[in-house]
Amino acid sequence: MGYLLIFLSNALLSALSITNLGLISSMVGFLHHEKDHVGTYRVDWPDNTVHLKVLPEHLWVDQGHTSNGVAGYGFFLGLFGLYVAWRQKKRQGNKPSQTLSALCILLFLAVLFTLSAIIFVYLVTYQTDGQQISPAVAQSDVAYPADKWTPETWFLSVLDLPLADPAQRHNIHCKVVNMKVWRWMLLPIFAVDVLAFAFSTVELIKQRKGMRQPPFKFEN
Repeated sequence: MGYLLIFLSNALLSALSITNLGLISSMVGFLHHEKDHVGTYRVDWPDNTVHLKVLPEHLWVDQGHTSNGVAGYGFFLGLFGLYVAWRQKKRQGNKPSQTLSALCILLFLAVLFTLSAIIFVYLVTYQTDGQQISPAVAQSDVAYPADKWTPETWFLSVLDLPLADPAQRHNIHCKVVNMKVWRWMLLPIFAVDVLAFAFSTVELIKQRKGMRQPPFKFEN
């Protein structure tokens, strides 16, 4: 039963991680596309029309790199966990599995890594949340110089502007949803990290107890 729990939890970890990796990659692709192929958004304020650069001067992207690392680590760790679970099913003898010990260590690191990423990502997001793009500061063909932003909080503010192109607004809205989803996906990834670590640790403890247990002897 232990190997099955290890298998299922690591399969789920891989699935969640590769999904989040795809979402983050989609965001990165969107940022590059907007910068290289769109360049500016036309904003029709009542008294002024500005061609706003698609990205601000101070864009914080470290949280994306960190989350990308969590997703990549989780995906390959989950695959390794599937291999370990398969080895446990075919395991013979009482000696504790070295691959299971390695998995426990790697999962413990994953728990710490993901928890650190969650704290960092949410702290940065909420520090930059609620900011607005000021018409008095925005200038045509100039990267918006005020404040620091994450991609999510920047494009949320862009959606509050009177954009001239409805298609651009729709596209930005879809990508903002994407950014919110990958941020929230860190939470179930962390939960599965903890579960996979717990299942693996319990199985390793059972194996070590089995090794210490003396063989049963019949009394004369």
